[in-house]
Amino acid sequence: MTTLAANLPRAFDLGDHNHIPIIASDIVYQGAAVGDNASGYGRPLVSGDPFRGFALEKVDNSSGDAGDLNIKLQVRGKIQLAVGSLAITDVGRPVYASDDNTFVLTGIGSYIGHVHRYVSSGYGIITFDADIPEEVLIVSIPITNAELANGDIVTTYTPGFNGRIKALDYVTHDPVTTASKASTLNAEVGTTNVTGGTVALTSAACTPLGKKVAGAAITAAASFKDTDTLSIEASSTTTFSEGTGVLLIKLGK
Repeated sequence: MTTLAANLPRAFDLGDHNHIPIIASDIVYQGAAVGDNASGYGRPLVSGDPFRGFALEKVDNSSGDAGDLNIKLQVRGKIQLAVGSLAITDVGRPVYASDDNTFVLTGIGSYIGHVHRYVSSGYGIITFDADIPEEVLIVSIPITNAELANGDIVTTYTPGFNGRIKALDYVTHDPVTTASKASTLNAEVGTTNVTGGTVALTSAACTPLGKKVAGAAITAAASFKDTDTLSIEASSTTTFSEGTGVLLIKLGK
């Protein structure tokens, strides 16, 4: 350990700006939502990228290598955006970006912030802070496979916050040993099926101990309000003889 024995002036970042290197052979335009390409370089946001802020100026690195230029970003604040289907009742709801200039409430894309104020139909003031990561909650539902039957297995669970269903997965506890059994699990917001996210349980998939049955990617209808209820239903069930597991529901902002 090295302790100070004299004053040490340090460099501090002031304000709500950041500078990050841009990817190779690309242009980031002023006003673009900027994402991280998973290698530390900024780019025009691609759905699923961690959100890093809004570009304060155009950066043309179309002829450069990765990191040749930096993007100046606004990382927190309030911004007016066109948000698909935004209504006056959507204040407080999370907002997502599916590219650098497409913003939605549907729960698909990169989380950027929440609706601070309604402006007009399809437009709002959005509070954003790229330094605060998306919060994630994992809800665990024990499943006894032999009790699965077509219909709801979880009914009207209310998370109590504005968010989205990010993923469903099943993890095997007691393996299935009887062949040719199956059931498909899916989530609903209210009475509307989430698009994607289905978990296909089969005899072959539910073994051995610890085996994860990954849900399909969720592609739409995944967002919920603080008063909405969530349900999990089973379909196409051929009754299991044995086996248990845990359904993991990943919820986020």
